[in-house]
Amino acid sequence: MENSTSIKSVAYPYGIVLAFYSILVLVLIYAFNVAEDNWIVGTLNAFVSITIFVLAIKKFKQNNSGFLSIKEALKVGLAVAVISGVIAAIYSYIHYSFVYPEFAEMKYDEAVLQMSEQNIPESQQSQALEMTKMFISPWFFATMTLVTSLFFGFIISLITGLFLKRENPAHQ
Repeated sequence: MENSTSIKSVAYPYGIVLAFYSILVLVLIYAFNVAEDNWIVGTLNAFVSITIFVLAIKKFKQNNSGFLSIKEALKVGLAVAVISGVIAAIYSYIHYSFVYPEFAEMKYDEAVLQMSEQNIPESQQSQALEMTKMFISPWFFATMTLVTSLFFGFIISLITGLFLKRENPAHQ
């Protein structure tokens, strides 16, 4: 029970920092009209996100008398990912519903253009465009924000836990 309190005390501040960072990136991408698949933005975003996860796990290890199991690293990382993912997903929904609703329209128009360039029959186009509508909805963007956060958090926490693990001999 003692570790769950320590996990919360680490996960909340780092999760909130990561959420606000993610929101800031989304706002800056929108404000400066930067392509979302820009490799510089992606690389910087990954670096900052990894750093926040690693710092959270290191802080937990420090608070835990220098001990860290892989299981604890995963708990801390996933807790950070859930907190940041939920907050960022809520903002993502708001962003794509009210701040930048034309993003979905642009993606829809791109899909129509690609299909017409590939000479796809109209019957297949209408089916594909119905699927496209689902994948460009604010709900889908919000869901993917949360799923991506959890997946990324799991992978980074696992790797960090493997490098930083130091089992407590009293628990073996």
